[in-house]
Amino acid sequence: MSQNHKITLMYNGASFSGWQIQKNAVTVQEEVEKAFSVILRQPVEMVGASRTDAGVHALNYVAHSFFDTDIELERLMLGVNAILPEGIKVKSIEKCDDDFHSRYSAKSKTYIYRIDVSKYGDVFKKPYVWRFRYPLDYDEMLKCPKYFIGKHDFSAFMSKGGQAKTFERTIYECELTKKDDIITMKIRGDGFLYNMVRIIAGTILSVGRGYLRADDIPDIILSKERKKAGITAPPEGLMLYEIEY
Repeated sequence: MSQNHKITLMYNGASFSGWQIQKNAVTVQEEVEKAFSVILRQPVEMVGASRTDAGVHALNYVAHSFFDTDIELERLMLGVNAILPEGIKVKSIEKCDDDFHSRYSAKSKTYIYRIDVSKYGDVFKKPYVWRFRYPLDYDEMLKCPKYFIGKHDFSAFMSKGGQAKTFERTIYECELTKKDDIITMKIRGDGFLYNMVRIIAGTILSVGRGYLRADDIPDIILSKERKKAGITAPPEGLMLYEIEY
């Protein structure tokens, strides 16, 4: 009898067209399902916690899958990792209740977005940051995060193409920090619309450039108009950091 399993993994999104299986594209879901199917010698399907775009990374991504096996789960993990591409690694496999759902059981998700503002750009951080070479007013950017906290209709921070039917989301935490030449935005909420984190990051950066003011943000939220928010930051700076259940 098939048992539900919670699978936690990490991946470098640079080599993949996001999580979800697509035609004519290499995706994380496809590679993980293929590896599990080879080791378990049975078709394995995964349900992921969220769709991540091409180029977006994940430190603690969660999926769930029903399958039957006598293989000890630690050995299963080692076997799967041995044949996965270098950019994907399974961190744990745990038995869980049948009603556990990687997406719908989640209470919150935390993302981080990192911007490299160094003079030349750090070649070792390049795949994991947005390299931004123009001056930014960091003190002005620090005024932005508080405006995103709370329950709001975030339609102004959603790209076209999303499949959401409701647009209210609750942001529990949003903070900006700077260490050396890396600006990090950390944001935790009960869910996020399509490209919402990247648009929030782009809006904060637009404030840093002087194209918007921090106190414009409440009116942008109320407007529900995408064109009033800032740019969509590129995917490479974004990482799904943690999911709470």
